[in-house]
Amino acid sequence: MRIAPPPPPPRGLFPFLSDPPRDAHVAISLVSFAHRPSSAGSAFYDYTARYGAVREEDRITLRESMFGEYDFLNIRPKGQVLKTPEERAADEVKKVIFDELSAKLGLSSLLDLPLVALSNGQTRRARIVKAILGQPELLLLDEPLTGLDVNSRPTLLSVLRSLHEARRPRIIRGLRMQDPIPDWITHLALVSDGRVFTGTKEEVLATQELHKTTEDGSISIDATALTKRTVDEGKPVVVLRNVNVAYGERKVLQSINWTIREGQRWHLQGANGSGKTTLLSLLTGDHPQSYTQRDPAHLALFARDHPQSYTQRDPAHLALFARPRPSIPTPHLRALIGVVSPELANAYPRRAQTSVWEVVGTGFDGTFVPGGESGIGWGLDGVLSDEVRRWRVGRIREVIAGLGPRAWAAAEEEVENEGRRRASRVRLVDGALADVDETFARRAFVDLSPGEQSVVLLMRALVGHPQLVLLDEMWAGMDDRMVRAARRYLREGGGVGRDQAVVVVSHWEEEVPWTTQDGLYRFKLHDGVGTQV
Repeated sequence: MRIAPPPPPPRGLFPFLSDPPRDAHVAISLVSFAHRPSSAGSAFYDYTARYGAVREEDRITLRESMFGEYDFLNIRPKGQVLKTPEERAADEVKKVIFDELSAKLGLSSLLDLPLVALSNGQTRRARIVKAILGQPELLLLDEPLTGLDVNSRPTLLSVLRSLHEARRPRIIRGLRMQDPIPDWITHLALVSDGRVFTGTKEEVLATQELHKTTEDGSISIDATALTKRTVDEGKPVVVLRNVNVAYGERKVLQSINWTIREGQRWHLQGANGSGKTTLLSLLTGDHPQSYTQRDPAHLALFARDHPQSYTQRDPAHLALFARPRPSIPTPHLRALIGVVSPELANAYPRRAQTSVWEVVGTGFDGTFVPGGESGIGWGLDGVLSDEVRRWRVGRIREVIAGLGPRAWAAAEEEVENEGRRRASRVRLVDGALADVDETFARRAFVDLSPGEQSVVLLMRALVGHPQLVLLDEMWAGMDDRMVRAARRYLREGGGVGRDQAVVVVSHWEEEVPWTTQDGLYRFKLHDGVGTQV
């Protein structure tokens, strides 16, 4: 980041570190939950490896990975090296902090589990604890509540409040426009259109009148209600019967029974660590145990051929698009499912020359490497007809028009008009993109902000009109304009159709684009047990 003109010496950019002079790299700690940085390079890494955890590096525990540098945990004893009384006293202080924070944030029982087995919310809590252990003078937390379940949020906010009141450390929180502002926050810096408005909380809110808490529906958009379907309508897209997932004695999912039908909208709920990510990995066919959930016909044959080995019980059964997982080639499955998730976002390669258009185009075949004429992929058979090629090009233009910069501007205009005139649906003109969207389509994906990258990955998930759409923490990093535009596109802008099934994973009820009045269903996990609510 470059600041011009630079703050003048001697106090510089951080006046509170000037007397006596302290190193900003030591005194300031940033915990950001944005997507994989561009510096991570262009390589793709297999984010599904967490479900197997068979490699030696996958066995590294949370204690070793996050807190291995702290000798008081006795992870890597320093042999015969004796510590000074001051070092021992500092260790005692950190150990008290560690024990207290681990207990409050529900990490104590997770410390010796493999890091790859933890949920996103659990890992986020651990990263915050690690930052606090460093005893910075200033702690920057970017969207710390995103991905945390409803029970974890008050606990974390209570911890942050106690730290704030003691000023050890001072805290700056990055909030989304739709996030509620804690009462202990005293000052705000509102970033809008490249400008920053600062002042006390009351001053900024009074002058801007932009922030609304989630209780008043700040990100909800009135729309024509989705016709409510009964449970019996629509062809089954996913069927789970008595499905279990376990790692040795540790049961992650237990007797899951869930049917997802075309046209249905589902909200998958559950606390951090309840099994949501594992359940999604079954729906995508990524989990190794998705192959072992046999269909009844297979079990009947097994019972006939191996009567001594078969035990009578309700068989486990997983069907994806009316077929058992082993019978569906993985490339075919990738094309049938559109996915947005933190794991995919972090794994997606950041190649220097890959454009937004090309990233969106990889969604047709579910790949991670652009290819084919015009960056629209090769198709499962390696050949695209002229008709399919024209449809793919047109479809990329449609999703960029529906979710791109022009749609953001329309959403912002609606806010400025205070809802008196609803923004019209953004459409293509003679099949062509608006100039602002065309420019966006040519931009390098790696150069986009985290919020823009989230929007592009949502475009990628929707572009192929897949039969099943899985949206896990899809709003990560998006600003209010992007969220409004995306909600409108999903509800009424052609983002998903009546023949597609959608599962939304979010800890925030108000972030789900649909409501029960629209026909929304809910499936809740608690300690690996699922129920429809």
